[in-house]
Amino acid sequence: MQSARDSLEAILSRLAARVGDESVFVKLYPEAARAAADAADARRKAGVTLGPLDGAIVSIKD
Repeated sequence: MQSARDSLEAILSRLAARVGDESVFVKLYPEAARAAADAADARRKAGVTLGPLDGAIVSIKD
């Protein structure tokens, strides 16, 4: 299973490659997302999660 951090970094890389294109995201919070992904990975490693979506990468539409 791929870590939440690895999944996040792959997504952030794909988004960074689209510089100059119209973005569907108004604001990104990569450092907060990295901290959340690392925390989810630590919980998974410890055998404790917040639920089935803990560590899932999602976007929120305003």
